[in-house]
Amino acid sequence: MTNQTTLEPLPEDQWFIQSQELRSFVATVREISAITASDRSQTLARLEPYFQELLAQQEWLPEKFAQINPESKMGGGIGQWLLYRAKDRSLSVFSLVIPPGSTTPVHDHLAWGLIGLYKGNQEETVYRRVDNGDAEGHAQLQITEVRRLQPGDIYRLLPPDGDIHAVKTTSQSASVSIHILGNDTGCILRHQFIPESHSVKSFRSGYSNAPCKEEEEKEHAQVR
Repeated sequence: MTNQTTLEPLPEDQWFIQSQELRSFVATVREISAITASDRSQTLARLEPYFQELLAQQEWLPEKFAQINPESKMGGGIGQWLLYRAKDRSLSVFSLVIPPGSTTPVHDHLAWGLIGLYKGNQEETVYRRVDNGDAEGHAQLQITEVRRLQPGDIYRLLPPDGDIHAVKTTSQSASVSIHILGNDTGCILRHQFIPESHSVKSFRSGYSNAPCKEEEEKEHAQVR
């Protein structure tokens, strides 16, 4: 099963918070990603120190974007708050808020990226797909690593390496992680895996504050 979602360009870049720190960071991301486009491992390595600086600053993220969302498409009250989205949908920055005790579905991202823990504590279970993907709806996963994360910890996504995971909040308060991804993560179709039944299905996580209207309309048209 391969998901390739074509998204229409936006009229302009979208900013959902007023933050000079975020604007400066995004400018750095765009500059570095452009000059390292042929080697995304270099993109991530060069971006990581700048991302570390952003995570260390606790004033730039408004409280609204660190809240859970009872109506989350990911379930469990998980909030996925869009902070920035590029006009061509090639870059997004968002916060992911996971309530205490909640766990994300096992999912992939389908893009290079960095994820850093901003608040709280998490346990991340990383998977690798070991089947060839030929059988529709079937996926065989293998756990490759379990990581315990604290604020300031960063990990890389470079598909297929590290791209499939599930994350659980282990702190008594909600955890907040910041995601920098090389796609419009909330609006593309991705994969949700159910390891217990060795199955996989398409899903769109959406955003808590920015609907994917045109994509939803396409889905409805296909169903009809």
